Amino acid sequence: MGFGFFLFLSVFLLLDKSRIGVLCIAAALLHELGHLAALAAFRVRLLRICLCPLGVRIEREESFCLGAELWINLAGPMVNLLLAAASYLVGAKMFSAVNLALGLFELCPLPSLDGGQTLFCLLQKLLPLHQAQRICAVVEAGICVLILGAGVWLVLWKRNLSLILLLAGLCLSLCPAKEKHQKRL
Repeated sequence: MGFGFFLFLSVFLLLDKSRIGVLCIAAALLHELGHLAALAAFRVRLLRICLCPLGVRIEREESFCLGAELWINLAGPMVNLLLAAASYLVGAKMFSAVNLALGLFELCPLPSLDGGQTLFCLLQKLLPLHQAQRICAVVEAGICVLILGAGVWLVLWKRNLSLILLLAGLCLSLCPAKEKHQKRL
């Protein structure tokens, strides 16, 4: 844990008047616990957990099994989607909405998200490595175009330039992490 993590967390919670931030943090922690449980189930050695200002980074050994990688990548979003359903049934609608949003966002097929890693694993099972990489690159570019298109639409609709800058930054931070799709497992 670094200073940046605690600074961001403190400012985030201080400015959170709606108290939805606490629910977001709880959903994110449960998401990461899903990944950790899958790592333990597949006996993948955990090297380090880093708490960063905008997320958690789990450093681990590779599993060398595409099936295990699929389950490890899907474990976090599945925890959120299951929690969304369970919390909705017991009347915790806000916690349900937060978990649903996080689970669906993480399934987005971008390389830094669980959905992008899952897509890459699935494509590796079906295609040669270079074709899997090419398809992932096309999907990632398409998603980034959609995000930026949504930003342009919001700017024109809301007349707020900061929205497109925010979405462009989000797109750049989520798009091509080339080292993520370099080798076959």
